[in-house]
Amino acid sequence: MTSNEILLTSETSGQLWNVCVWDMESGTSVVTFKGGTSAPHGVGVLDQQYLVSASPTKPVLSLWPLHKRDTTCSKMVCPGNVTALEITEDGAYIVAAITEKIYVWQVCTGRLLSILSRHYQTITCLKSSSGLIVSGGEDSLVIVWSLAKALCEQLEHRAPVTPERVWSSHSLPVTDLHLGVGGHLSRVVSSSLDQTCRLFDVNSGELLCTFVFEVGICSVVLDPAEFRLFAGSSSGSIYAVNLFETPVRRERHITDKKEDQSCQRFDGHEKQVTCLCVTMDGCQLVSGSHDHKVKIWDIFSGQCLRTIEHKGPVTNAKLTMAPPGIVNPDVKYKLPLQPLQRVFHADSQEEGGHASLNILLHGENDEPEKEEDILKPDSDIQMDFKHRSKDIENMDTNESVTLDIPVPVMTTIVSNSSELTKLKNANKELFHFAVSTLLQNKDK
Repeated sequence: MTSNEILLTSETSGQLWNVCVWDMESGTSVVTFKGGTSAPHGVGVLDQQYLVSASPTKPVLSLWPLHKRDTTCSKMVCPGNVTALEITEDGAYIVAAITEKIYVWQVCTGRLLSILSRHYQTITCLKSSSGLIVSGGEDSLVIVWSLAKALCEQLEHRAPVTPERVWSSHSLPVTDLHLGVGGHLSRVVSSSLDQTCRLFDVNSGELLCTFVFEVGICSVVLDPAEFRLFAGSSSGSIYAVNLFETPVRRERHITDKKEDQSCQRFDGHEKQVTCLCVTMDGCQLVSGSHDHKVKIWDIFSGQCLRTIEHKGPVTNAKLTMAPPGIVNPDVKYKLPLQPLQRVFHADSQEEGGHASLNILLHGENDEPEKEEDILKPDSDIQMDFKHRSKDIENMDTNESVTLDIPVPVMTTIVSNSSELTKLKNANKELFHFAVSTLLQNKDK
């Protein structure tokens, strides 16, 4: 590995792998994960430890450890086919779009904590950042949700969660989204087949600017400084638009004319550009297309630095920091994974009248676990065995006690005492049998 970032790509054929990890500097394959294919907007990284992929044809999520030595795949069943997948920045929640609803699961327990419903057609893309979830769908709507409200209000009041913002400016399906930094002060960019990209302000809810292109837009992204907007078109061209052009206008028409100094165009793909992402330093752009190619561009010069060939149309291209398991194969992951529940968690809490929320604290248990030899005389299990044996022997000692108790009550006490003695003896035999069997297996 020569770079601090890795590139994750997937394509529709699945001939060689489902998802491949690439070195950004050399363009070589680092590790591959096999088994099925990934849906568009269906690849995510869970807490830098696991790779998550949503199948386009089955209601299943596939998970692989992001590790060079361990590429075993585990499956999690969902209520339906996942059309878009997103994982929160802290790795605590999995957010998945299934048809027109959004499901939120807690990772460490697998509980289904919230179901968000406002779209009336299939959701095509999801983004999550700073406690917000943004969704776009075939109904041309762009909706902003509060993750805190989704987790608290629905569990307490059992009422549908109200979105923070609902924008209906597009006239055709939304194809991609980008959510900036800043939480409720951030900006959202959406792309659509109606040949426009729209820039919204989350705090005020206003439409800040509309970018009108000559072709439909299939993907969109902003650089980390939110200085440029990159739009991938259905014709294969990528447009880089300067957001700080003066004079400021509410609507800007982006053309292919060379005289337009506020827009730069990257040409190289032959078919529609399905996915875009920018490196953390804002110097390189990664694009994936239906022409079976992933290209890495230098943003400032507009030159194509590298082309990575694929066997089929590219569905996902995602940049993330290099996980510890890729850099150091000896790293062991400790993030607990539970099967995803398909029943809303609040339904199972009606009898108790309360709901509990488990929180996974990062960094508390980073020390490596010490393996203990249970055959040593001073080991915990041996000491516990000795103490239990002494307690059981003391319990068997009968002490004569004279009490002034009525005869019927005394008869009941004697009967219960005999039953208790039988249970103690059975428990003692069971304990001895279990420990002896465990030690025999250890010797083998």
